Amino acid sequence: MRMESLLAWGISVIFLVLLILIYTKKADREESKIGWKLIGYFLLGTFTFRIEYWVLPVGLAIFLLFFLPKIIVNKDAKKWAASLGVLSFASSLIMNYSVAAYYEEVFRVNALTNAYEMKLNKEYEKVKKALHAEGELAINNLSLIFNKKGKIQQFNYEASYYRDGRDMNAWVTLHDGKYQISTQIQDAELQMVNRQNYISSPHIYFKALDLHGLKQMVPKGDSYYLSFTNFEQVQFDSVDSSLWNIENSGIKKITDLVVREDDSEMEDDMDIPTYQISIHTMNTYETNQERYFIISPELFN
Repeated sequence: MRMESLLAWGISVIFLVLLILIYTKKADREESKIGWKLIGYFLLGTFTFRIEYWVLPVGLAIFLLFFLPKIIVNKDAKKWAASLGVLSFASSLIMNYSVAAYYEEVFRVNALTNAYEMKLNKEYEKVKKALHAEGELAINNLSLIFNKKGKIQQFNYEASYYRDGRDMNAWVTLHDGKYQISTQIQDAELQMVNRQNYISSPHIYFKALDLHGLKQMVPKGDSYYLSFTNFEQVQFDSVDSSLWNIENSGIKKITDLVVREDDSEMEDDMDIPTYQISIHTMNTYETNQERYFIISPELFN
């Protein structure tokens, strides 16, 4: 059980005891159903209304404007019950902010800045360790741009992971030789968005790239854009696209492609296994080229 869950239970018990004390010490029990009325005023004090990031104590306003002026019997006890409800709301708000302050942070981790020199799996493990992640990161929207000398111009991705049994998100950006990492506790809406398109086993991709090195994989060009996909199909953008297989023994071009009826060199759509890497040329005077790489199953472990 999470620490904040234990704290929540403890705080609930404390407020229950205080409410019982108000009933026994402050209330005139000759009033009909006074116990239930105190519980009602307590719950009214906890009632709030949310507008984006603002939490408004609507219950307290309702009590002060509509109930308090009409109370004649047990006025002090009912005021204490409503006030206790407000304190309960405030304590839960403070606890939530305290948990967020502990888990949500921005920090920086040293990084390499040359795509040809860095070991991507080692860099990935470095980020994962800094996040205190349990198990693998689920990476979403990874983008890596580098020039023909390997200098990284852009490297960023989103990550979903578990820490202390809770869902977390991180945004990782390479900047000035460091990974700038921003973390956030994941809410239900963000969780649904992230899980529409993510890579759950990034170490497979990074190990495959490290095996022979990015320098051996890029086509001729001035700069490159690398991305990962886990779809079961690759769509070739032009006849300048090519398909390769990453194996332990090397990177091998796949030449036995299915030819279309119009004698094009390859089909627009081709069913292939998951774990795919694509490298596209950018800012070149020559025809842009795309290379798609299939990771051989022998590299999955």
